[in-house]
Amino acid sequence: MCSVMNKMLKCGLNLGLKVQATKPPSRLGNFPKLNKRSNMGVSLAWVAVEGLPTSEVLARLALTRNGKTRPYPNEGIAGHDLPRGWYLVGAARCDHRIIHAASMLAVSRGCRAVACSVEEHVNFASCELWVDGEQVWSVQHEGERDVENLSYEGDVPERFLELLSTVEPGTSENLDGHFHMDIPLMLAKEIAGYCHTECNPEIDGTPFEELDDSMQRRQWWKLWR
Repeated sequence: MCSVMNKMLKCGLNLGLKVQATKPPSRLGNFPKLNKRSNMGVSLAWVAVEGLPTSEVLARLALTRNGKTRPYPNEGIAGHDLPRGWYLVGAARCDHRIIHAASMLAVSRGCRAVACSVEEHVNFASCELWVDGEQVWSVQHEGERDVENLSYEGDVPERFLELLSTVEPGTSENLDGHFHMDIPLMLAKEIAGYCHTECNPEIDGTPFEELDDSMQRRQWWKLWR
């Protein structure tokens, strides 16, 4: 799987079978420990929501527009329209609160929402589908534990089993195939139409809109009260 840097270079953007049928701890809460000095690979969390007005998505996630744009959510938080009526919110940290259970419960009420987390430098990836405030399924890969590690919970789609049946072994050098870490990302893309490593003219041709975290501002205010 290529890194986000390769994707951005290809798209011309300027930065300026080991399966555990067990519950991933804490619903996307088993995030890798982040090394702040590491620059290897991308650390990204994103949520895509279907069928809600953008203003409602932002309100439910306590986010606001600030009128600025950026080519990619490599810093802070940013949003972008996706094809087929989805809206994407990306944050430059794999454990950002937008993908926590409380946020997903709120943003998925009356609609569908996908949460995805990626920490490339430790080969971590996860994906969840939420519908009407309930988690339907989750799939998670922790490459530091095992290159063929994959855990899942809930009513996973048949596509998950198809991808698992054709996955490359961890020792494979066939880059045309897919690996265990790719499976959560592929499932997320097939539902919401977005993958952070792939070019998409409908997305790459227009900038992301920067978003401010209203909840973070409230937390700083509490420190001075």
